[in-house]
Amino acid sequence: MTIESANIKIKNTKEVIMVPLDWVVMLAWNKECGNNLRLLRGKKSRREIADALFSQQVECSQEYIRKLENGEAASVSTKIITAIAKTLGVELIEIMSELRVEVTKNICTTS
Repeated sequence: MTIESANIKIKNTKEVIMVPLDWVVMLAWNKECGNNLRLLRGKKSRREIADALFSQQVECSQEYIRKLENGEAASVSTKIITAIAKTLGVELIEIMSELRVEVTKNICTTS
């Protein structure tokens, strides 16, 4: 029996799943995120940010912040990026505008 003969239609759907951020260890990073970070940092130096993170007990060098800004990092820990957002006084979504988890499913329905 084929799918066609059983009158089954396959729909491709996307589902957005919301999870607590503390369940996530790493987030994908790209150049757009880096550009956002650079713009939001403004005139604050990378050293100032690194020092502020250290005071929050988060280890992050100014060199790593440079790599994030230049899109050279493939991913970033949630601990570091949430601490950076807090230091800059912005929401995480302002840095990572495409932040969401998408799961694609094939759903079979009868016609």
